[in-house]
Amino acid sequence: MSLRTRLIIAFLLLSVLPLSAVTFLSYTSSVRAFELAAQREATESATDVSRRMEMVTADVGRRMDRLFVAGTDSPLRPFTPDPQSIRDRVGSLLGDTAALVERVEFHPTPGLPSAPDPVAGSVPVPIPPSPPRRGGLGPGGGGGRRGPPPGSQVIVMDIPRIVEEARQAAAAQGVAPADPKIGRLVEKRIEQQLAANQAGLTRIAEEMTRDAALADARRAPVAQGQNIEVAIQKDGRVIGRANARLNMDRTLRMVLGFARRDQGEISFAVDRAGTLYTPEATDAAQLKTLGVEQTALVAAEGTPRRTGDWIVVARRAPNGIIFGIARPIGESLRDIRRASVRNLGFGMLVIALAFIGIVPISHRMTQRLTTLTRGVQQLASGDFRTRVPVGSRDEFGALAGAFNQMAEDLERHEAAAVEQERLRRELELSRLIQTEMLPRAPLRTGAVSIAGISIPAQEVGGDFFNYFLLPDGRLAMLVGDVSGKGVGAALLMANIQATLRARLPHEHDLSTLADRLDGELERNTPGAVYLTLFLAIFDLDSRLLRYVNAGHNPPVVLRQNGSIDTLDATGMPIALYAGHGYTERRVTLQPGDLVFFYTDGLVEAANAAGDMLGFEPLQRLLASADRATVEAVLRDMEHHVAEFRGTVELADDATMMALAIG
Repeated sequence: MSLRTRLIIAFLLLSVLPLSAVTFLSYTSSVRAFELAAQREATESATDVSRRMEMVTADVGRRMDRLFVAGTDSPLRPFTPDPQSIRDRVGSLLGDTAALVERVEFHPTPGLPSAPDPVAGSVPVPIPPSPPRRGGLGPGGGGGRRGPPPGSQVIVMDIPRIVEEARQAAAAQGVAPADPKIGRLVEKRIEQQLAANQAGLTRIAEEMTRDAALADARRAPVAQGQNIEVAIQKDGRVIGRANARLNMDRTLRMVLGFARRDQGEISFAVDRAGTLYTPEATDAAQLKTLGVEQTALVAAEGTPRRTGDWIVVARRAPNGIIFGIARPIGESLRDIRRASVRNLGFGMLVIALAFIGIVPISHRMTQRLTTLTRGVQQLASGDFRTRVPVGSRDEFGALAGAFNQMAEDLERHEAAAVEQERLRRELELSRLIQTEMLPRAPLRTGAVSIAGISIPAQEVGGDFFNYFLLPDGRLAMLVGDVSGKGVGAALLMANIQATLRARLPHEHDLSTLADRLDGELERNTPGAVYLTLFLAIFDLDSRLLRYVNAGHNPPVVLRQNGSIDTLDATGMPIALYAGHGYTERRVTLQPGDLVFFYTDGLVEAANAAGDMLGFEPLQRLLASADRATVEAVLRDMEHHVAEFRGTVELADDATMMALAIG
């Protein structure tokens, strides 16, 4: 996969996916927040409806208490309920709640005086013992209680019958009984009562709060289903029980009418029998499609339920009735979805515009990388003249500039490497020439044997040694070290060897030869070049060794008796300070003596600790060397030096030569 494709895919993944995830999270969080807000508002509405039902129940109980207590003659006389007086006070005392009450009963406490004969609208009913039953109070159910003893009479106020009597009274005033105006007037009156109840609910609540009797637990109304029971007290003692049966349809319709409808909510109630009540018939049809009768049972446990595009919140009242609010949220959810899709669309549009811009940018980036790649390939193939264009001042331009600089450096280093290789080959050739100029085999003549070796360092140096027989049979010996290293020192060494080899047969005085060589080198070489030289001629017959030591390391003479002599310098190095002259010295060698010649590279050999071999350790190693042959001596010394320096390379050539007198 190309870099361009990877950049495009990475851009899409890093833009589209996060935008989609953010949009989804924003949508879900908005929906959740809206649902929670709707649930809180619906819960408040359901709680308010339930509270209003409790207020209506408490108001009915309070008015019933006043109905049966008010109007007694004297606080000292036993209270005798008078059906006629109670009937006369129904309208004024029940007031706004009269339209909600279907039946009112009074159960006197046993032992009170009997009531007078019943009048129209009230029916004394003998009450037999009531078995325990479930349900509401009063005639509809005793709530597990027993009625008064046999023979007691219950005052029953039939509110609808009273309304009928009012209708008959209206007819007596000239309105025909069959005239539909009567029904409309009565129904209008009921509706007016409902409206009055709604308008006066605040006033009722204030009266309930101020009325201390309602706060008394002994006189609080007990509501179960559609029945309300109140203990009637007079002068601190209970004189009976009163209960009322409510018209649930009217009551709940009135209570549910208080619920808000600004958000399209539908208030509802479900009684113990599972009957659904709503403010309007159309609302009931809508809620039945949602299955609110079953949903309300779960929601009443404290868990709001969402059904389709509706949220159902319910609360179970103390009388067992479930009050709830069904709130539509579909339109709001659609608005949220439309906003989320719109935001996502805008984000995708921005991404598309960015994508249109990133394609040419990625193309330019990959094109520059392709150009750099081709340049690297050409460079790897050995074309160090390769260069790439620097088309910008950004990171790619900097990279192209760095590439061109690297190619230029490689070209320069390649040229230097070629030059170094040429020099290496020249040095190798110089070393080969230098090696060829040195004697390859020991020289033996009579009782005398001589041999030499040179341990090469990494660079070509100016060390040399030589031995050869002169025409008169004498043995000539040379050991020298030209200052500096490299080809120049090797060439100078070769020139000096050739000069000495040509002049020694004709020069009888070695000091004169050394002095002439000193002057010639001083005149014909740079001032920094000089030479240490040990020049000697050995007479085989007399065993006389004549020599000149021009600043060279003193050779060591190991006598047969074990003593050690040194052939010290007789002048300064040649061409160092020309004109000082040299002295020729002589020494006689005895049979069994050994003369060991060397250069400074041998005594300056260093080990890993940086310590040099030195002259005195060299003497001790030489005294312990195998002196059977000159080759054995050289081999032992080479071994000791290699053992001393270990893995450390020589800094200079180490040259050794040994002369043995048999």
